[in-house]
Amino acid sequence: MAEFLDKLKDRLDKGITTVNEKSRELISRQKIRIHLTELRAERELLVKELGRLTYESWEPSGGLGFVAASGDGRGKGIEDDSLPDQWKESVFTVLRRISGGELKNLLLEDTARQFKVTAKTLYDEVDKLIPDSEKKGQNLQWLGRVLGKSGLSVKKASRRIDGERETVYVFDRKKTAAVLEYIPEYEGGAESAGGDSINPGNPDALIKKCRKIHEIDIRISGLEKEFKAAPGK
Repeated sequence: MAEFLDKLKDRLDKGITTVNEKSRELISRQKIRIHLTELRAERELLVKELGRLTYESWEPSGGLGFVAASGDGRGKGIEDDSLPDQWKESVFTVLRRISGGELKNLLLEDTARQFKVTAKTLYDEVDKLIPDSEKKGQNLQWLGRVLGKSGLSVKKASRRIDGERETVYVFDRKKTAAVLEYIPEYEGGAESAGGDSINPGNPDALIKKCRKIHEIDIRISGLEKEFKAAPGK
């Protein structure tokens, strides 16, 4: 009887050991699978972001044509509302001065890491640099488009100031200064050479996205090999 019980115990122990090993193998494979899914999703987002940055750097000489839906559901062409470089440069001029330590009285917050300014305050300061003869409908929405397409490290937030809700732009000080260095200053007498061109915009951002995608591809390749070699198929 004792011998039977010992054999039964050995079988149970072996069975438990086998189950535990199989469980660990399945868990290990599941972790690899989840990690692969996360990396592929991250890669997809980076590719989309890279495409957006590349598109925003592309400046056809004749202006981009966009298509909007008309009332009957059919597409209709509308002209690009991009503004001359001098108007956009006025935004960058103000930001260069702020980044350089000037115009501190305009800021809601000013630290070594970031500075905050309301959209209205920034727009009013930019408006001072634009001759009256060239003011053709620029507004806060226009300012938002310029900032959004500039490659600047800026976030938009909403804040109640003096009882009114206002848009506040939050700039990363270090990244903003770095990007502004790559944005060429406006030259009033310069003429366009024509043809399609790539505006340097923020090359660092493009390079970083490409490098990150490459790193993820290497990690995905390694995990795929690890998954194929893992036991428990």
